[in-house]
Amino acid sequence: MKQYVVSRTLKASSDPNVELVSTDPAAFVSKLKQQPGKDIWLCGGGNLATTLFPEIDEMILKVHPILLGAGISLLAGAIELTSLELIDSKIYNNGFMLLHYRLKH
Repeated sequence: MKQYVVSRTLKASSDPNVELVSTDPAAFVSKLKQQPGKDIWLCGGGNLATTLFPEIDEMILKVHPILLGAGISLLAGAIELTSLELIDSKIYNNGFMLLHYRLKH
């Protein structure tokens, strides 16, 4: 699996198997989506998710049965109102849930 790290501060990747993306991540992902291959999986914080939001087709939300008083927002900025279509869900015995949505931009 090809791996990319989006960073504003890193100058180079310490792993030859990981490509550093220091340019506009949304433009990078847009070009990546046009190449042959399978799905793109994003793991990152709210700032990156907000930047890439126009390029996101589906979203899997992981819901843990824990209430936090603070934390990192799912999306860290203003986005357009977007409808979500639930396409799959799974609830585990410990209360953990995976909710798989298709975004309707």
